[in-house]
Amino acid sequence: MRHNFDAVPFTLYDGEAEPLPGIRCLPTPGHVPFHTSILIESGGDRACFLADLAPTSAHLPLPWIMGYDLEPLVTLESKRRLYRRAEGEGWLLVFEHDPTVVAGRLGKEGKAFGLVDPIRLG
Repeated sequence: MRHNFDAVPFTLYDGEAEPLPGIRCLPTPGHVPFHTSILIESGGDRACFLADLAPTSAHLPLPWIMGYDLEPLVTLESKRRLYRRAEGEGWLLVFEHDPTVVAGRLGKEGKAFGLVDPIRLG
């Protein structure tokens, strides 16, 4: 309902966008149609908050998609596209829901992607 949001200043983006210097919105649909992951760049380093594209490190394998994603085949393509960039550019991936792994970088394990140098809690 529009009246719930009229007082909230926000901007809707269509496609990849940079709302602030060093902060990029990356469309990663599949979980929901307009799902977005956030890429942060500072001092030449990049970290990507994956949100529900891969909420835990266990969801890194391409076919490991949550059962309640609205469009699982779209999620698969979003993961492929983002992983190629992340691995090629050395992004740190941040996991929203992982109970032990906070973040890590992608590396190739044969044909698959795997987590390299994971950052763990405590």
